[in-house]
Amino acid sequence: MEKHSEITLPGGGTTVLHGTRAAGDDAPVALLLPAMGVPAGYYGPFVDELAEAGVSAAVADYPGQGESRPLAGRNRDHGYEALAHEWLPAVVAELRREHPGPVVAIGHSLGGHVLAAHLSADEADVDAVVLIGSGTPYWRDQQGIKTLLQTQFVGLVTRTLGYWPGTRLGFGGTQAKTLMLEWAAFGRTGRLAPGGHDIAPGLAHRELPLLVVDLDNDTLAPPSAVDGLVGVFAGAHVERFAFAKDPDAPGRPVDHYSFARSPEVIGERIASWVLDRVGAPDSGA
Repeated sequence: MEKHSEITLPGGGTTVLHGTRAAGDDAPVALLLPAMGVPAGYYGPFVDELAEAGVSAAVADYPGQGESRPLAGRNRDHGYEALAHEWLPAVVAELRREHPGPVVAIGHSLGGHVLAAHLSADEADVDAVVLIGSGTPYWRDQQGIKTLLQTQFVGLVTRTLGYWPGTRLGFGGTQAKTLMLEWAAFGRTGRLAPGGHDIAPGLAHRELPLLVVDLDNDTLAPPSAVDGLVGVFAGAHVERFAFAKDPDAPGRPVDHYSFARSPEVIGERIASWVLDRVGAPDSGA
């Protein structure tokens, strides 16, 4: 995976686009949206595997994360709206300049929330979606009262300090205030409502291919939580499979994060789906 370009974001700030090209100029392209607090570079093996399997792939850090500037903190705020309607369109536009044709967005964890918010708006600009280990944080879909207490503790600390110090507290990295308050509200109510606007009505008639990947041993996105998020994509054409690592293969078991570091099987499976659903720009698919 190599650096492609630096992108100037609406409202100031920058992010860096990294990626790997598949062989052939007509390969479709996939954009990976990271999990909360996970730097873009972590996904290098997964991006490389997609390219090896015939799909050019790219990834960029969210505002305030990794190589983006400025970094998140008390006086640097944004929420889901900035990620879904400013950061993502800017990154997709840069990708389309380099790769004409379909763009498939792959949302890991928080990335699935960002895609749902993006697709709820009229100006949505991706052609198909893959969700990997991405579910609602709603406490009834997760671990009950335990999850409710955890998500609301995050909200309380965030409101008190003016940001979420996740790097120090061991969850989610340092995050902006509005994003974490909206995430905590999602965990409490089951509704993702950036800026107070529920995304569900905007997604109700959004028709597009959607591949959903459940990860074995994923305690952060169990099947019930994935069900909750997939249900918001009411108009999508959904296919779903559960991914578990071959028990005889070397390496760690699959969980919420480790799939990206040992992606040999999952990368091939996802690339095959992308090629079948959107094909190459000149394939007529």
